[in-house]
Amino acid sequence: MKYKKVLLLFPDYKGGYFGALRPPAGIGYLAQILQEEGIEYDVLDMATGFDLDTLKAKLLTFKPDLVAISIMSFMYKRSYYIIKYVKEISDYIAVAAGGPHMSTLREKILEECDDIDYGIVQEGEYTLLELCKGIENENIPGLIYREDGKVKFVGPRPFERELDKFPFPRFEKFPLGKYVTEEIGIVSSRGCPFQCTYCPVTTSIGQQYRMRSAESIVEEITYWYNRGFKQISVLDDNFTLNRERVLKICDLVCSKDFKDIELNCNNGIRADRVDKEVLSAMRRAGFKYFAFGIESGNEQVLRNIKKGEDLGVIEEALRTAVELDFTITLFFIIGSPGEDMAKVKETIALAKKYPVFDARFYNLIPFPATELYEWVKENKYFIIDSEEYLNNNSHWDYTPVFATPEFPEEERVKALKLARKARKEIRYEAMKRKLKKMGLLSGIVASLYINDWFQTQLMHNGILRKSLKRLYDAKVS
Repeated sequence: MKYKKVLLLFPDYKGGYFGALRPPAGIGYLAQILQEEGIEYDVLDMATGFDLDTLKAKLLTFKPDLVAISIMSFMYKRSYYIIKYVKEISDYIAVAAGGPHMSTLREKILEECDDIDYGIVQEGEYTLLELCKGIENENIPGLIYREDGKVKFVGPRPFERELDKFPFPRFEKFPLGKYVTEEIGIVSSRGCPFQCTYCPVTTSIGQQYRMRSAESIVEEITYWYNRGFKQISVLDDNFTLNRERVLKICDLVCSKDFKDIELNCNNGIRADRVDKEVLSAMRRAGFKYFAFGIESGNEQVLRNIKKGEDLGVIEEALRTAVELDFTITLFFIIGSPGEDMAKVKETIALAKKYPVFDARFYNLIPFPATELYEWVKENKYFIIDSEEYLNNNSHWDYTPVFATPEFPEEERVKALKLARKARKEIRYEAMKRKLKKMGLLSGIVASLYINDWFQTQLMHNGILRKSLKRLYDAKVS
């Protein structure tokens, strides 16, 4: 065994909008497969409030010989800083980096950050296992490594098609009590076959769509339900892609007769992949909340970003979901190719057309290796370079990172502010509807709920978030 003790590390991403909402599933899968293979490991999720002093103490007490860290593209320099800190504490420790940023930029990451010894690209379970077991570097698909001062990439590992082979995470060494929600996230499929120009998912998890069986998913739900977790979020990008699988999952869940279970699809589902039969089955099974990734209220903009949906289909799905009394969030992006202020107003009008719970309007960020990024770069539309905006900007601020002749920077700022104002109005009305039994107090609570300071607290304060949820659930039950 080359590496006998592994510390799985999730960075804190200082300055991030969200706190640690739930345990990270990707690290959870790595932890579970190490445990199944008898490799000693520990976990430090710094996003739950642990600082560098905690990391130092963990390194000195656990004494790992390998630290495996997940890197996102947002705030990636913070991850580099943490990796450098690890090496300063114990220079004998090897560092393996995976996650979306590594999967997207690959060799470039090791060239940028000298303190990373290995890169793990895309699906990391078997790559990490083979690295620990001491298989020669050049024989480990998915591995990036250093040799004689050069960075070498073995090549991508073929995706595992039988996802049931992977043991689902039990999160045994994760600080479950420190997360903001009382929710467990599960992953029922991997890969995305669509080609949206702005999305980095295909580079990080691949276009080849692969599914777990309905039986394995319900086994995982049952495991967490029996441990007292009744709020389960399916984290897939394409949970409803295969309707027959969704219907089977719902039938199996109904057969379990779970009491007070709440199933959600927080990452969103495609409107063209649901109909009344599917949504009705989901409602019976205990699904209460999901998001639709709509992106724009203008047909031409949807074509420009290769969304592959039309507004008629989207609105039909929305009407059906509203009729079935789902709590619905809509995802939109502001600043797509071909968009201007008039088209943004069409998007806002669509967001306000139905009684949804929330509408999120994201500042469009071009991620490296996406078609959008290459288009902006080729046309010299960048206002801010990627190194700066990936580490200092976010989907939530009012600073555009690129501009076009038809939609200049100052207009984009106005559009983002207009959209955020609309979001507050939508959330205010939604909260008033849900708390209408409180009478005049419903407006007071709704006003507090949409306050910016209060929203920030909800993203980081588990006690406040759980208290508000209990109030909300009590009033709608």
